[in-house]
Amino acid sequence: MPKGGIENQIKTQGQRKLSGILRIASLTFFVLGAFLFPAASEAAIAGYTAEKTTQSYGSLALAPGKAITFEAAFKNTGAATWYNSSRNYISLYADSSSRIFRHIYWRTAEQPAKLLETSVRPGEIGHLKFALRAPEVLGFYTARFKLAAEDLTWIPGGILEIPINVTNNPTSSGQTPSSGSSGSVTASAENFQALKLIQSHTAVTLQAGGRVNFNVGFKNVGISGWEMSGANTVKICAVSGSQVDAFRDASWLETNCPAAVSSATLPNQIGYFSFVLQGRTEGDYNTKFILMNGDKAISGGEVIIPIKVIGSISVAPQPPVSLGVEPIIRIGLYSTTDVVSLRANSNFEVRDGNGNLIFTVPAGIIVYASFDFNTKKYAANLNGDLRSNLPYLRFVPQDANTIFEVTSFENRPAWNTSLNDNKFRGILELRYSEGRDKLYVINELPMEAYLKGLAESSNNNPIEYHKALATAARTYAQHNINIGGKHPAAYFTLNASAYDQVYRGYNSEIRVPNFVKAVEETRGIVVTYNGEVVVTPYFSQSDGRTRSWEEVWAGSPKPWLVSRPDPYCAGMTLWGHGVGFSARGAHGMAEAGNNFEQILKYYYMGVELKRIY
Repeated sequence: MPKGGIENQIKTQGQRKLSGILRIASLTFFVLGAFLFPAASEAAIAGYTAEKTTQSYGSLALAPGKAITFEAAFKNTGAATWYNSSRNYISLYADSSSRIFRHIYWRTAEQPAKLLETSVRPGEIGHLKFALRAPEVLGFYTARFKLAAEDLTWIPGGILEIPINVTNNPTSSGQTPSSGSSGSVTASAENFQALKLIQSHTAVTLQAGGRVNFNVGFKNVGISGWEMSGANTVKICAVSGSQVDAFRDASWLETNCPAAVSSATLPNQIGYFSFVLQGRTEGDYNTKFILMNGDKAISGGEVIIPIKVIGSISVAPQPPVSLGVEPIIRIGLYSTTDVVSLRANSNFEVRDGNGNLIFTVPAGIIVYASFDFNTKKYAANLNGDLRSNLPYLRFVPQDANTIFEVTSFENRPAWNTSLNDNKFRGILELRYSEGRDKLYVINELPMEAYLKGLAESSNNNPIEYHKALATAARTYAQHNINIGGKHPAAYFTLNASAYDQVYRGYNSEIRVPNFVKAVEETRGIVVTYNGEVVVTPYFSQSDGRTRSWEEVWAGSPKPWLVSRPDPYCAGMTLWGHGVGFSARGAHGMAEAGNNFEQILKYYYMGVELKRIY
């Protein structure tokens, strides 16, 4: 396709899709949290959309049983007028978990209030006022509410979330007025907001005494920076009743708060929280952690970790460990001049390069994106709603288990062209490289998720071979992260081809579960020389000996990359560059009973293995 005219094509494709929706007689619905909503385009057709403008408090600290009056204001951004007494009157509903805050003044058990104004025309502001009563059980909660046009539709954009700390020691600082409300404050709780992007484990199983390092990343979507200490300290803490004694590690920052943010995090940056869980008391625990600034819960800063502990221990806890945070890696999937189309198995967001929300896309719905090589601007189209003149685009999952499918991408393995490896975890990004004059689709994801998507091995290889290969691949990737990436001009660390490491994403996870297991069993382990993470090339097979670094690529010698006898490849033809780890030779060593550490230390001389996260 020529470089010009992309925006016209994307607009036409989106209009065809929208016209198809209009022919459907009944509404299509998708689930968001505990609410059931019509698809955004259909609610817009009904004329109802909203935008929250103010709320009385950004967060609350309440004593058990304490009540408080709360008010929220929403702008009518749709085409229909809102009323408080018609058949389709506007009211607020609580989700199922938030009804514990019911006050006797609520209209019903699930409906706190209806619109105060008699009518609110498009562009005007409507208000709802209601009481909240704290439950008797201490802990951190998030009360969630949604606007509705009665008997017609939930209203997109009509979301209200209130972080509430039910505590025996509430302070005035725990009730923080939001911007635009009455009251004078130095820093509003609204300044601290978060959006969870990634977490290292969806569930954790621990043997008694066993330990695992857990990592979670939140985007700072507020207006205040997050600090490791001081007034703006942001910590991650377990909510009350989480039975943390069953899995608390001695390295935790506080009794119920395992860690603070790992580094200062400005707005629109990602802050990481890393801490160790240790199995101590047998049982199943569905544990909620939440980000805190002082005694204020941060809106959006929640993560739930199902933890299973097998067996119990009574010995003193192990000494603290000092581990880093799992790195994020960026993989260049492919370059294109065409419109990119994608969808996911759960809701996701389209954001521009400045972090601004463009669309929230329901599960299964295709969004289209393009780049104009003349204006150097991006465009996105969802159900005929075209947004243009945008910075580069990011497609951000709302759930750690989200799988993207790039429907415009053909990536079929030669050995079975009925397959299409176009599914990926993590964040996708559409970005133009000025230095290369190319438009790339980039996959940004945690290191371990990336490794699971590698296609460098078949499933039936020995497990110790898989573990050796996974460790070499992890080290190679980590080394390139440390040096700023192989492709800085194109904004990614490695590409997805054999020139770097062959990465085929989610489908490879499914096809090679034994390699995935090896990745999990070697989590965070890398090859080091003199304490430094080093480059660890690998190749298919030798002719009976490996080559030294300088023999193939010239330059200064690398003492861990020297020529080694490769007896399991004797008499064969060299296949690959010949430096470092010989795949066929390592396979033979594993079959002969060598473990992954012995294999790696054979091919990489004088090295040590180190777990860095």
